[in-house]
Amino acid sequence: MEVKTEPAGRLFDILQEARSKPDQQKVRKVWADVFGVDESDTGTILRMIADLIQLTYKTKSQIEALDDVDHKLYLKPFNKIERLFSSINLEANWQGLKNLIDEPTIYGLQFCSDKLNRNSKITALKNSELDQIKKSLTELSEMISNSSLEPSLQLLLLRNIESLRQALIAYKIKGIDGIETEMELSLGSLVLNREKVKESVAKDNSGGVFKKYLKILDGLNKTVSTAKKVDQLTGLSKLLGFNDG
Repeated sequence: MEVKTEPAGRLFDILQEARSKPDQQKVRKVWADVFGVDESDTGTILRMIADLIQLTYKTKSQIEALDDVDHKLYLKPFNKIERLFSSINLEANWQGLKNLIDEPTIYGLQFCSDKLNRNSKITALKNSELDQIKKSLTELSEMISNSSLEPSLQLLLLRNIESLRQALIAYKIKGIDGIETEMELSLGSLVLNREKVKESVAKDNSGGVFKKYLKILDGLNKTVSTAKKVDQLTGLSKLLGFNDG
């Protein structure tokens, strides 16, 4: 199932999936399954729950900004959704929290999603696109680890790649904006370290790493720009001060 482009739709899909989980499962297991992460990865689970809370408030904010709806009616589902996230105990049974995601709450989110979707101009990304980007990041990470890049640049690129990977994992929560933010941060880090990058590119044994990295960023830039229907940034190599080759 493709991730919806507007926040209410993403929130609906996530809560609907969580609602389908067995009552006696631990909260940890429920969210790990919903987010597609390892059950033992507490840090990632908590971070993604925090992202989900932000998604809730983003949805509310967009509903409140509408001037042609009954705000009291459209915001009613958020009373129980906010209670759902008011206390986080990953070792508790899911049943107590699951009861907060009842039919009126789900239906209310559907109405919010339908309304916001009418105003959305963003195109959804295909799962195949995301899978290909993830595969490319994994290959690049291995390439960097086996390269002769100086340790500081290795660390920089591996950190950037991991941030991009986390943005792809969180896509079902944050949508295209999360990927765009991490892409911009990656570019910014290269600009700040431009001289080191230029020196490495000048060396035969490291230029390939950066060329592959820039190719991935170019692809992400094209994907984001196409989805948001905006002009894409061009000339990444020129921006960093070295030529394509």
